[in-house]
Amino acid sequence: MSENKNIFGKIGWSIYKYFLTLISLFRTNIRDYGMFIALVVIFIVFGFMTNWIFLGPFNFTNLLNQTAYVAVLAVGMTLVIVTRQIDLSVGFIGAFLGAYVVVAVETGGQTVTAALLGALAITVIVGIVKGFFIAKIKVPSFVVTLAGMFIFKGLLMYKTGNRTISTTNDFFIKVGTGYLPTIEIGEYDLVTLIFGGFIMFAVLTTGILKRNKNRKLNIPSEKSEVFITKLLIMTAVIGYLTYVFSSNKGISYLLLITVAVVAIYHFMTTQTTLGRRIYAVGGNPDAAELSGISVERVIIIVFISMGILAMFSGVMYVSRLENASPKHGPFWELYAIAAAFIGGTSASGGVGKVVNAVVGAIVIMSLKNGMALAGIDANIEPIILGGVLLLAVVFDIYTRNVNPVDLVGIHHAKKLYKEEYALDKSNFAQAKAELKAARKEARADLIDFEYKYTNAQGAYNKIRDKIRSSVEADFIKD
Repeated sequence: MSENKNIFGKIGWSIYKYFLTLISLFRTNIRDYGMFIALVVIFIVFGFMTNWIFLGPFNFTNLLNQTAYVAVLAVGMTLVIVTRQIDLSVGFIGAFLGAYVVVAVETGGQTVTAALLGALAITVIVGIVKGFFIAKIKVPSFVVTLAGMFIFKGLLMYKTGNRTISTTNDFFIKVGTGYLPTIEIGEYDLVTLIFGGFIMFAVLTTGILKRNKNRKLNIPSEKSEVFITKLLIMTAVIGYLTYVFSSNKGISYLLLITVAVVAIYHFMTTQTTLGRRIYAVGGNPDAAELSGISVERVIIIVFISMGILAMFSGVMYVSRLENASPKHGPFWELYAIAAAFIGGTSASGGVGKVVNAVVGAIVIMSLKNGMALAGIDANIEPIILGGVLLLAVVFDIYTRNVNPVDLVGIHHAKKLYKEEYALDKSNFAQAKAELKAARKEARADLIDFEYKYTNAQGAYNKIRDKIRSSVEADFIKD
């Protein structure tokens, strides 16, 4: 009987410890995971409101295709904001470059390659000019890019002749509405299933190999509970997306372009010297300059990068809508900025992840898509988007200096120091009450009560901080 009790006790403790570890991870990394939780909540809420049509294969695929151009812009905007700058011109730059390519191909007789190279040359030159004014001349980026917004709005209207130009070239049709070739097996696409299975295998293998490598090199790794949970969640997400795409039309070219952009920029920002320099410039420009980093060059590179991604975004947008129009461009930059902030990019610079910015873009487009499906008044949409953006910035401010926490260690510490903590807490409460009474009575020896109160408060704060800073490793016997 006692053996069964011990077994159930160990199982119960293992489950309890598992949840404590996950909560500790979430509280410590709340900046990174908060928006993922918010996205899940949005999915569930709109799922209920639309009888799960929102999460159905057709709508979810459509949602991600709608998000593509905003996600690409948000990736570039993240790096701009990380370096403590802003770019208000990207909306009309993207719309102009999309129109430039369409006009060059549809009415100018150019090949798609020539048109894209021409657009690329324009956006690189524009990026250099913007970066020069901002980095060299020291004109605020707000002013430079605001001027750029007006200039490219005019160029867009001039290029399109204030009329809508339809796209008929196969390139635009394939990019905007095309999908990878499919092989039907029942109701599912075999190509998507293979693609999803490969990604799932790659994620699992990479995670396990990296963990084993860290263990051999004695590099601290995340706890087993956290590692396994992350793999399970990632596997579930990849599995759901594979189901969604395979049961609809497969994988769209818009999605492929977005994934490629995110993958390249994620690698660049996390694994390259340029990425480290971008974050160094955003964290402290003066210190970065003193360490040998050319702040001016980094800023110019960031604005060139932003322009190139604006070009991709513009071409994706005109391809999806199957036309170039002088009405394209408004609010693109605001969606990109909002996506970056909602994804956790800090307004003060130095902090932000491109993957999280994409999550921010999905949040924005999910709200728009979900409210439309749920039949919510379209006039309320901007109010909700504005509220979400404000909450995201407030969230950023309050989670900027979150201290690491280990609830398993705290659990052990509370048991170990239970009596000491209770005694110090009691002494502190008693000293506080005595000091209050002494002040009320205006006693001559008031200073003695204040001294006793200060000592009791110091002892209580010491044991409390000792418990709060405890980690599981402190209680593991060698």
